Amino acid sequence: MDQKKYRKRKRGRRRKRLKRLILAYLLRVLVVLIPLILVIFAVYGCFYIYGRITEKDDERDRNNRDKASVIFAGNDIPEHCVVIDAGHGGSDGGTVSGEVIEKDINLSVALKLKTILEDNNVEVILTRSSDEDMSLAQRASAANESGADFFISLHCNYYEGDNQVSGLECYYSSPEATESREYAESIIKAVSLSDDIKARDAKAESYYVLQNTQMSAVLVEMGFLSNNSERRKLSKEDYQEMLAQKIAEGILQKQMDL
Repeated sequence: MDQKKYRKRKRGRRRKRLKRLILAYLLRVLVVLIPLILVIFAVYGCFYIYGRITEKDDERDRNNRDKASVIFAGNDIPEHCVVIDAGHGGSDGGTVSGEVIEKDINLSVALKLKTILEDNNVEVILTRSSDEDMSLAQRASAANESGADFFISLHCNYYEGDNQVSGLECYYSSPEATESREYAESIIKAVSLSDDIKARDAKAESYYVLQNTQMSAVLVEMGFLSNNSERRKLSKEDYQEMLAQKIAEGILQKQMDL
């Protein structure tokens, strides 16, 4: 074999070996890269699915918060107007037990209730905002002229026959006053969920302010000043705040159902 043909054949064998070597290295690289790419896609897929799930959870949470805000906040424009009547006042102190005077408790809870309702986008009108005389007729008239859709009068109870009697009671004008009865029952239900406030009954009674107001109306006896333990609680700010909160919850829950 001449030298020319030998060198040519030798170069051909080298090229073949080089091609086989390159192909072998490419296969090795592919063997490593393919699983790595699959792992990357799997991880990316997991993050994508997780992101979609958390996004849906966040959206659901936002929707739940929005629903909750509808229950206890309403829209920008108040949908409801409530008249809060702090019973007694001025020369009429109501029930007096030692240094505890009913008119002061009534007004204190009324102001707290006003703040809570307004924070939940309810328009509030007070029959009195200070220690002033106001007749029953004036209270009913103020409520009727306000155009409000709910009236609540706040009082404290007293029972001379038994100083062990305690608890919050809620009154409406008559069995036929369906919406007023439902407000009273909603307030009693909200109060009964508290471990610190005793709830008694919702019942009909022909009180003047209930009979002479043109909207749904209730009268709340927040507790008995004749009961030593309840009198002490009623005179404390934190208990008054708790009363206002639970009464507000009852009102707001009923308004949501309307």
